Amino acid sequence: MQNNTEQYMEEENSNIDAKSKKVWWKKLLFPPIPLLVIVVTIATVWLIYSFIGDDVHPVLVYGSYPFSTYALAIVVVRMPALIKGIKNKLYSNKYSERFLEEDEFRATVTLYAGSFCNILYALFYLGAGIYFKSIWMDAIAVYYIVLSFIRIGLIRKDRIRAKITDKREQKLLELKSSFICGCLLFVLNITISGISMLMIWENEYYRYPGLIIYAQATYSFILLTAAIVNMIKFRNMKRPILSAGKIVTMVCALTSIQALQATMLVEFGDGNMDFIQLMNTLTGVAVFISVFVMAIWLIVKTRREYKLIKGEI
Repeated sequence: MQNNTEQYMEEENSNIDAKSKKVWWKKLLFPPIPLLVIVVTIATVWLIYSFIGDDVHPVLVYGSYPFSTYALAIVVVRMPALIKGIKNKLYSNKYSERFLEEDEFRATVTLYAGSFCNILYALFYLGAGIYFKSIWMDAIAVYYIVLSFIRIGLIRKDRIRAKITDKREQKLLELKSSFICGCLLFVLNITISGISMLMIWENEYYRYPGLIIYAQATYSFILLTAAIVNMIKFRNMKRPILSAGKIVTMVCALTSIQALQATMLVEFGDGNMDFIQLMNTLTGVAVFISVFVMAIWLIVKTRREYKLIKGEI
């Protein structure tokens, strides 16, 4: 009887130890949210300091690696629950639910948001160009003005389309708008060429202080990836206005990558101006040809569809 009691107590103690270990690991991997935020903040600042600080002690440098790894681990293990929580929150609102589920609604919202941002950029660079008497800023302002004009035109036609009940007339209006957008892309390409010339011959480029250049690089590649995905996804969409809007977004992504390349070559290159000019020239030519081809494709495609609906073919 005594042996059974001792065996039972040993099993209970082992179960308690196992539970304690489990709780300990759980607390380590799933700290409270305030503590998680503090750990991630410290890890980020510590890691940045290790990379860009002057005369950083090796102990601090090597210590930042395991601490940053731990911070990354506790973020990753919480990621599924975080994504699920955000998703549930978004689906609880009818507008965010529509944005996630309806392609046309998402494309429309993106078109409006892009237009708003373009207008702000145009006003900023226009004011800065006048104040600093900078041809570079004036050229960028003209680019954003043309871009805003294209997007506002698409939005205006989309609002007119919403008031038309006849499906055929809606389609014809959209095709006309898409055709005009294709024509205006030639004008936009001229402004892009002007900016490229300033990069190549005048050594003008965007300047991003400190770590902002990394944020801009992340933004540019995300924008390019999203633009490629959306162009493929919306290529067969029955809404020419929204498809044209996606092509405009692709143009923005290409010019963003071009500007980023010019900046990074100067910031991180070896100072070889001949090489920088060569790379900027090649990229500028590639962007020019890409925009030209997209404009031609948009014009030919919409013109053909327009004639088919009108019965001219």
